[in-house]
Amino acid sequence: MKIATFLLVGLLIYAILSTHFTVRRCQSEKERAFAIRISLFSWVVGFLLALAFLFLPNKQRVLMLLPVFFAAVTLAKFWRNSRDRLRREQEERLNLERMKRVN
Repeated sequence: MKIATFLLVGLLIYAILSTHFTVRRCQSEKERAFAIRISLFSWVVGFLLALAFLFLPNKQRVLMLLPVFFAAVTLAKFWRNSRDRLRREQEERLNLERMKRVN
């Protein structure tokens, strides 16, 4: 039981630090706001899934893991694509400002 507790505490510390560094790494206010919203959503969903995992019987736990995996992969792709889109829009605005100054 101690190993499981240490693993869970380690996972919690990793998740907290990952959220913190993700927010600090953001380049614009829009990206930072999006990162905070998606992190908050992920934390709430993760907490609800952890509660469900604690209270469901064994068969339902296993059946719950497959949709959770697909949802996590989809959320990660959505997060990466949205972050890239926000950065690309920011770069386009900066490039447009540079072009205006040159002309």
